[in-house]
Amino acid sequence: MDNFSFDAWLPKAVGASAVAALLLWWTGTQVVTISEIATSLSSIPFAVVLLIEGLDKLADINDLHKRLIPETTSNRLIKTIVAGIVAFVAVLYATLGTINLSIGSITAPALVAAGICAAYILAPETGDDELFLFLWIGATVATYGHNISLLPPIPGITG
Repeated sequence: MDNFSFDAWLPKAVGASAVAALLLWWTGTQVVTISEIATSLSSIPFAVVLLIEGLDKLADINDLHKRLIPETTSNRLIKTIVAGIVAFVAVLYATLGTINLSIGSITAPALVAAGICAAYILAPETGDDELFLFLWIGATVATYGHNISLLPPIPGITG
């Protein structure tokens, strides 16, 4: 990026690595297959994929925000963490079809997919590329498009 800053890159890299480590450790304690993870990733609605890519760009692109928010390392980190949390919750909602995020209702593959999205947003220097979009396309092709949808479930609308 144009304004590369090691003081912002290092904490984001450590955070993304920590989320990935926690996710991989937790996955090792569960019975989760790659097929289930691919199905969970492919079931993320396209609108949510676009939201994740937008949040990633928001978390990594600093030029647009210098006028609105003073550009400090802590502000960049807070912005990135908030974007990661929003993506995590959005993916859980989109894949589970409910905002009821009680521990018993969250499936392991949905949690893995949401964790991948959060780690992607936390990772530094990913805002220039649509890597999650490519992962979603790959998962959608691998599952023959059986889970494809444009929008997440909307409460009150049956279908």
